[in-house]
Amino acid sequence: MGRFLYRAEADGKPVSGIQDAHSAAEALTLLKEQGLQSVRLQNDAMSAAMPLDTGGLADRDYAALRHYFQARHGLRPFLLMLLKQTWLLWLLAVPGAALLWLAGYRLWAGLLLLVPLLAAAIALWKYRDARDFDAMLSAIALGHWQKATSLGDRLSRRIRDESVAMELTVHRACVQARVGDTDEALATLAPWQPVMDMLMPGMYAAQQARVYLAAREHEAQLCCHREAVAASQQDPSQTLDYALMEARYGSAARAHCLLLEVDPALLPEYGDAFVPWVEGIVALRQGRNEQAASHLREALDRLEALAGNPAVWCTLAMVAGDAARVLLRLGQTDEATAMVEAIWPVLAVHGDRDQLAALAPILPANP
Repeated sequence: MGRFLYRAEADGKPVSGIQDAHSAAEALTLLKEQGLQSVRLQNDAMSAAMPLDTGGLADRDYAALRHYFQARHGLRPFLLMLLKQTWLLWLLAVPGAALLWLAGYRLWAGLLLLVPLLAAAIALWKYRDARDFDAMLSAIALGHWQKATSLGDRLSRRIRDESVAMELTVHRACVQARVGDTDEALATLAPWQPVMDMLMPGMYAAQQARVYLAAREHEAQLCCHREAVAASQQDPSQTLDYALMEARYGSAARAHCLLLEVDPALLPEYGDAFVPWVEGIVALRQGRNEQAASHLREALDRLEALAGNPAVWCTLAMVAGDAARVLLRLGQTDEATAMVEAIWPVLAVHGDRDQLAALAPILPANP
């Protein structure tokens, strides 16, 4: 049983929440049976299968917060949301403390003012983990492997949430694979296999695929994706991931067939960009340049709203690199050059060999 976060409309008003279901298809069906319209899932089956700690928040509040922070990262959005949630506490505490102070009850005034300050301090203390996790993702995107390793080690000593600890382990394993130690990376991931197998069939194979991608071992990666899709009974998100990797490193025709099996309505909302991305790569490999450009522009447009999230930077750079490659074929060199320059710090680290070779005429002189 998974816990699917969703956004929808009820009587024309936006609603958020969490739906328990065995699959994305079942979650969507149950939500529609409740009379909800425009339903969009916010996580895939693998994420939904992981333990979910809502921190005592109501389901609707937790789902709304997750959606808010998906596109907004950094201290400023966090403080704005904290103020939004605690404004009533401040509104009562500050005038109350002022009145107590003027009345001569200075100790009570200080204690009253301490209540919202303490709440803010606790929230900021908890925020440090999110800050360091984002910093680790930024370091990975920019190829600062030592910094990423140091942050990962620090977080591993602090994080107690099982789902976050699991994701952190995958990132640490990917860093190890990227710096050349695939065996150590797989050994880092291995202790989580029993947990992953229990949570969702195919989860461990899907995470192994991420490690092999970091190691640039694409044949092993494709094998893991095939295993994940089969074990998950053709879960739409797993199938889309496999289609993307076939489009990049395997058979474009097979990628196209896999994409036909994916119902976009069952994908999490952030997965909207991946469908045109796969379509764009397939068209690129088949020489349909105009169609490829159209699909890849669509993928970039859909990713733009998430550009502030460092977890998306590598994907954004790869999509932009593919789009620039098509633009070069179409003779739009200036636009292709501007696109590459905007994402070069990340593309230089994560770009494919063939992709970078095709972009060689417009790459910066001193990468």
